[in-house]
Amino acid sequence: MTNKQALGYMLLACKDLKLDKDQADKLWDAMFQNMDEFTEEEAQ
Repeated sequence: MTNKQALGYMLLACKDLKLDKDQADKLWDAMFQNMDEFTEEEAQ
C-alpha cells in the first residue's frame, strides 16, 4: 500500500466518523509526520 492510499483510507474513515475538518487535518498531519519518521516495518 502506498502512503497516498493509506491517507485515502484515513480520509474515508474520518468521513465515516464525522470528524470535522480541523480534526481530519490534525490526523493527516500526524500521519504524514509518522510516515516520514518511521519505516513500514516499524509501523507494523
